[in-house]
Amino acid sequence: MNKQNILVFSMALSIVGGSTAAVFATENAVHSTKNNVVTVTSKAGNGTNQTAVAKVTNGKISDEEAIKMATKALKDYMGLDAKSFGEARVNRTNAQEDFKFFMDLYSKEDAAVLKENAKKDTANVIVVQFVRAEDLNQAMAASNRIVINEKTGEIVSLTAFTNEDRSTVTAIDDAKVKSAVINFFDKQQKNVKENTMKVSKTANTGTIRVLCDLEDGRDVEMTISLKNYSVSSYEINYDRLIPLPSEEKDHRENFREL
Repeated sequence: MNKQNILVFSMALSIVGGSTAAVFATENAVHSTKNNVVTVTSKAGNGTNQTAVAKVTNGKISDEEAIKMATKALKDYMGLDAKSFGEARVNRTNAQEDFKFFMDLYSKEDAAVLKENAKKDTANVIVVQFVRAEDLNQAMAASNRIVINEKTGEIVSLTAFTNEDRSTVTAIDDAKVKSAVINFFDKQQKNVKENTMKVSKTANTGTIRVLCDLEDGRDVEMTISLKNYSVSSYEINYDRLIPLPSEEKDHRENFREL
């Protein structure tokens, strides 16, 4: 829902360890002080194209650094290689923008909680979206989406897109769910608080939703595939927002404790 400028990056094959991709930018009508255009000049030498990048940013993390962090997170947490994607789109936002956008769209009960959440000191985040090369011409192309807390550098949300067939299995193995959640956060050196896991009562297109709390007090919502019990998405409540009444109702009615 964000109306900020969007920077569109053409990916290099070695975005983490090698040369940085060629960059071009498109701007929306809404002016932004969060995003700055990253300029690029290409130099040819010895038959090899090299890309020199001039970094310009108001934030703690540059756009190029955000792409490298997002690429590494995809590889480390999801086993996906960003070399297969054609563009990385970088955007900067803050939950305050969503509060304003949704205030008149939600029920009175949810809107009241949104007003309370809007009083919180919410974090500036960087959103990196990787779009597959074959999907670049699609209006609503699926993409991997990584959200980075700009102040701390923490990956607070990640949604992975794959072409794997959805599992037709509907039976949920609770032990495998617990193991998947604990092992996933072990990779991030985070601990899951004991006896806080909940799982959706039914599967949806081969996936289940899982809720849990981290030992630092933040709650998390995840999506896990029943095909191999791999995590396909997670989102940490990094701003420690008060849950909306509609969310609490969903969690009461559609989840069970593990």
